Amino acid sequence: MSLRRLRRNCEERLADLPVPSPFSVPALVRNMEAVSGRRIILMPLPDHMQHPDTACGLRVKTPRWSLVLFKRRATENQTNHTILHELGHEWFDHGGTLTPEDLHRQIPTLGPRLIARFTGGVAIQARAHYDTVEEREAEVSASLIPLMARDQPVRDDVLGRLDSSLSRPVASRRRRRP
Repeated sequence: MSLRRLRRNCEERLADLPVPSPFSVPALVRNMEAVSGRRIILMPLPDHMQHPDTACGLRVKTPRWSLVLFKRRATENQTNHTILHELGHEWFDHGGTLTPEDLHRQIPTLGPRLIARFTGGVAIQARAHYDTVEEREAEVSASLIPLMARDQPVRDDVLGRLDSSLSRPVASRRRRRP
């Protein structure tokens, strides 16, 4: 699938994503929970569980809730991108891609017994490779969601106009030809 087609497909599927205004990741999570009726838990990976070869983000989906584990990155934007990638999987209702053995390779500090107890009947995805359509969709969605937030209408009051003038770029975003 071409990048243009992938982007268009993601834009269509994200059209009904409840993007909050003003935008924040916690507000997006609350809106997604309200729409889906599922709990979404965001949790940074503790330092002792991080390893250079591990995934940047991980999503564990059970029938009633999803857990998004993520590495804190050098900047807030990088961290948010990782979280938005996993939330893209959640919104698109992607299935799991990792076996318990794969999970142990991604987070070697988790013991096999804990993994076995934790993974019975759940879908697990990790943000490490982009060789599947689902991973590419989630990656594109992580880039599109902030653009969708930026394109929301400006509130027509003093605070809304002030917020818009201080938090949005001066130049409008270039539109690509279809």
